[in-house]
Amino acid sequence: MLNKIIRILNVPIMILDLAGGIVGGIWLAILGEWLLIGIGILLMFISRQILSILIMLNLPIGVIAAYFLERKNPLGLLFGFISHLYTNILIVGTCIFAFIICARFHDGHIDFSFIPYLLWSWGMALGPWYFFLSKEPDNEFSTITLFSASVFYLLFLTSIFISPSLELIVIIIFGVVQLIVLPIFNMYILNQMKSY
Repeated sequence: MLNKIIRILNVPIMILDLAGGIVGGIWLAILGEWLLIGIGILLMFISRQILSILIMLNLPIGVIAAYFLERKNPLGLLFGFISHLYTNILIVGTCIFAFIICARFHDGHIDFSFIPYLLWSWGMALGPWYFFLSKEPDNEFSTITLFSASVFYLLFLTSIFISPSLELIVIIIFGVVQLIVLPIFNMYILNQMKSY
């Protein structure tokens, strides 16, 4: 059952990953939103470097976590949680930042005209993270975290057209899952792998 849900959710995510930014960019070009396109392209290039630096700030925490996990010390789980939490905060922050930038260029009416801005925000928000994932395709933790972020960002973008209360619910669940549930889940799985 879970595999079917994942496969179903994976289809729109793959379509957005492959075509969302391109379609959104062409649509924005037709609308004459050259400044937003320029900002998006610039951010797509520099965000990798900025995020790489921010991720490197997390390396000492990861090293401390690995040190304690090797010795089966519970502090390893705490530092591991902090390390995963930090990365997930960066992912959520990137999504928020991209959405706010794109939404500021739109006139504020939630209708069909908002779609190209949302498509463009998808590429800006998740593109750098998919780039990082492509460099470590066997990292299950990164795959799970990015898939979760993609699903919730898709739900958030969709909920905008349905209801403000649904939008708020998705934001709250997105935050709880990305910032609490996934770091705990990842540490649980890592702890299980270390015990064998």
